[in-house]
Amino acid sequence: MRISGLFFVYCVATSAALFQSSLLSAAEAYDQIRSKIQAVASSSQIIGIKPTAVPGLMEVEFDNGKAVYASSDGEYILDGTLFKLTDQGVVDIRGQRIEAELQPVRKEMISSLDTEDMVVFSPAGEVKATVYAFTDVDCGYCRKLHSEMQAYNDLGIEVRYLAFPRAGTNSHSYDKMVAIWCAEDRQSAMTDSKAGRSIAMKSCENPVSDQYALGNRVGVRGTPALMTVDGELMPGYVPAPRLAQALGLN
Repeated sequence: MRISGLFFVYCVATSAALFQSSLLSAAEAYDQIRSKIQAVASSSQIIGIKPTAVPGLMEVEFDNGKAVYASSDGEYILDGTLFKLTDQGVVDIRGQRIEAELQPVRKEMISSLDTEDMVVFSPAGEVKATVYAFTDVDCGYCRKLHSEMQAYNDLGIEVRYLAFPRAGTNSHSYDKMVAIWCAEDRQSAMTDSKAGRSIAMKSCENPVSDQYALGNRVGVRGTPALMTVDGELMPGYVPAPRLAQALGLN
């Protein structure tokens, strides 16, 4: 009975929204959605509004990479994931679309970065593959990955660290990452910090906030987040043997 009741409410709300939106042009409807939602989401800017496969439901995307769903009149919003039931299972529609759209964008963005702005751990011998790792010094699995750096390097994998302080740019983690990027020996500072040892707190011109913003733009939602040179994103900790296999090194 509860499902039937919720379905009825959804149908009524959707029908009302569709009727209202039918009286407006597409541009007017989008402007109405934008003005209503932007008024209550002042910390982020709306960068796109597009229809979904669900009648009367629009996807509203923000500049921080997040999105909500809204009725076509902007009166109702839904913060969550929109799934589609298929013969192959449950599909995250937005996630699937974004991954397809973002991979070439990530590849272009990553290729434009200067390695001088990274903390790089290279193999002693031949570099067989390179991965970019968005990292946070206070993240448990980031520390686990770093503690196994020798295993990655022994397999010929070069790890290029990019900063992604999960708590944002007004956090102690951010301050520690700035100190790492400002250290004379970034590698040692990274290793010490991830081992829980104190490092000298310094400040200088640095790319930490830019790299954090980049991570948000390319879909990083947690750390560690590994990215290949082709723009493929691999969220979470990946053991060295499995990463080597994913990179085609086995």
